[in-house]
Amino acid sequence: MRFVSALGGTTDVNLSTCFAWMRRMARIAWRGLREWCGDAAYERYLRSTRTRSGAREPLTPTEFYVEQLNRRYSRPNRCC
Repeated sequence: MRFVSALGGTTDVNLSTCFAWMRRMARIAWRGLREWCGDAAYERYLRSTRTRSGAREPLTPTEFYVEQLNRRYSRPNRCC
């Protein structure tokens, strides 16, 4: 395929290159969404425990989420 670039020249674009770019953008968007909603918290925890020297055995996913829930809801709530 030939496209006219913004500078007035023509550019040859391979369809597989376009799909590869779209896949890469979709992957970046998916990672951002997972980070934003907190789904990637366990993977981030595993990466951080691997990089620390002398770290204890990593928690299982269930233990990690229970610990996160306890941390979030064990603080006093001063609302209203």
